[in-house]
Amino acid sequence: MTTSDDSDPERETARDKALGWLRRLNSGEATGDDLAALSAWRAESPAHAREFAEAAMLWTLSAEAAAAAQAGATLPSPAGMHAARRLPRRAFLVGGGALAASVAGGLLVRPPADLWPSLAELSADYRTGTGQRHTIELARRVSVEMNTRSSLDLRAAADGVTEVALLNGEAAFAKAEAAGPDLVVSVGPGTARAAKASFNIRKDGPLVRVTCVAGEVEVRCAAAAAALRTGQQVAYDDRGLRPVAAADAEVVTAWQRGLLIFQREPLSSVIDEVNRYRSGRIVLVDRQLGRRQVVATFRLDRINDVIDFMAKAMNLPTRSLPGGIVLVG
Repeated sequence: MTTSDDSDPERETARDKALGWLRRLNSGEATGDDLAALSAWRAESPAHAREFAEAAMLWTLSAEAAAAAQAGATLPSPAGMHAARRLPRRAFLVGGGALAASVAGGLLVRPPADLWPSLAELSADYRTGTGQRHTIELARRVSVEMNTRSSLDLRAAADGVTEVALLNGEAAFAKAEAAGPDLVVSVGPGTARAAKASFNIRKDGPLVRVTCVAGEVEVRCAAAAAALRTGQQVAYDDRGLRPVAAADAEVVTAWQRGLLIFQREPLSSVIDEVNRYRSGRIVLVDRQLGRRQVVATFRLDRINDVIDFMAKAMNLPTRSLPGGIVLVG
């Protein structure tokens, strides 16, 4: 009698271990040591690399599947879904363990939907987990406050410049006096430079937004440059700088005061923002509702009040599921 791979006790153990690693990566408490241990575990055998790759794919589908179930869509059984989403075993056998390692390794370098920190983020000099903030004194009267899920690297000083790199997330930078080296922040394809200023930088995927809170900030991307003054903002990505626009610094920096402020923001954007600050995921089942406007202020230390707000003030059905998943609509 033959036995399927799914009933193999060793494979079940490896699958449980892979899911355990994913829970750790999503906890907001993963460290560089955890990353090294995970890499070592994946390298032990092609089976470990394969199970991690499959578990990561299923993890990204959990919220989508839950939303579909709430909407009344027909879903396969858990076993059927696992089989349907499994990478072909032959793909892992061709080329041996190297292919499996490259697939699973790619999920660490580029996590799908940013559901956990990337390899670069886990290896950063400074990193904040979900809902955390952290302040660093870079030099005399030069500081940075990191927001939730953010990663920052220190760069070697050159030509009297204090330089850091924001790898992901959001941070508020302050240089209190013009004396001393300029502060330069590298983010994606551009930089922000200031002699004396306070400014906020946020990186969402390829999009970077720089907001000048006080003073003056020079932003460069490719061959273009923009000089920001108090209350101005500029965005850029791989395609270059966008036009300078006015910004409400009180709203942009509200997170430093423990607040989230929404002024006629679409519900879909509100949910995306709130998901940065809480474990799990809020899923908007009915996308049509995402266009509804929201005017509200929430405390970050009571972030789940957002769910009550949607249920009571907006009269939207909500359903809580294990793992911090909340379905809305």
